[in-house]
Amino acid sequence: MASLRHLAAGPACHHHRGVATATASLQLRRLPSCSRPLRSRHFTRVYAISSNDIRVGTNVEVDGAPWKVLEFLHVKPGKGAAFVRTKMRNYVTGNTVEKTFRAGSTLQEPSLSKETKQFTYKDGSQFVFMDLTTFEESRLNEADVGDKQKWLKEGMDCNLLYWNGKFCRSLISICQSP
Repeated sequence: MASLRHLAAGPACHHHRGVATATASLQLRRLPSCSRPLRSRHFTRVYAISSNDIRVGTNVEVDGAPWKVLEFLHVKPGKGAAFVRTKMRNYVTGNTVEKTFRAGSTLQEPSLSKETKQFTYKDGSQFVFMDLTTFEESRLNEADVGDKQKWLKEGMDCNLLYWNGKFCRSLISICQSP
């Protein structure tokens, strides 16, 4: 303990001059400064959820894509660690897969936003939706609308789902007709 006090004393300690000098010279060195900040000042809010919190209808982001949990089963085997077996649907492609997660592992929650827009008209192979608050138009291709184009009528209010500002083509729900 006494030897540590001598090191902490710094340059004032005379009998450990070599250590103090080396310590002082390290303190005087400066790293070159960068002209840009190391971190951005704007952070995107990312929510993390535990695999133990997965329920039917939970949205999770796995392998860089948003998924909706359709079924889940929390399994506690007699030997080994517990795990969660899920059946999930991809919001972007519409594919359904079964995935297994270790109990307690963390998953990201996707940044999904649902916007109500009015279907105004069809322009060739594109469907035009209008935001009722800003009056901005969004255009979707026939492939994006899918089989829901059978039920679309001009003036209908529809819920469109967006993930990171991009439209998820598998989801359009029709709210009401005029």
